[in-house]
Amino acid sequence: MVAGTRRERGQATVELVGVVFAMVLVALLAIQGITVAQTASIAQEAARNGARALSLGGNAHAEAERAVPDGLTVRDIQVAVEDGTARVRVTVTAPLGLAGMKVVDVALTRTAAFPVDG
Repeated sequence: MVAGTRRERGQATVELVGVVFAMVLVALLAIQGITVAQTASIAQEAARNGARALSLGGNAHAEAERAVPDGLTVRDIQVAVEDGTARVRVTVTAPLGLAGMKVVDVALTRTAAFPVDG
């Protein structure tokens, strides 16, 4: 009976390690998903701020770059005014990985448009 209990303890330890590993993996994937979603939101805000500035005659590039925090990179900003509409397209990249170990950059592009004033 004692030998069976000891064997079951070993099995429980192995199962615990497996469950902890799975939980850590799920948490890491969730954090990466949140990073991507937040980057998309920031890219949209940058495009919107740039389009608003362009529609009012301001500097779209400066406003779009100002909306992007440190840690993210503005890869591209395209501006156009046609048919009375100011359009700005912004591409932002964010590193995915853990604590200073970048695995890959994810690039997200968002576009915004505002009617031109005047």
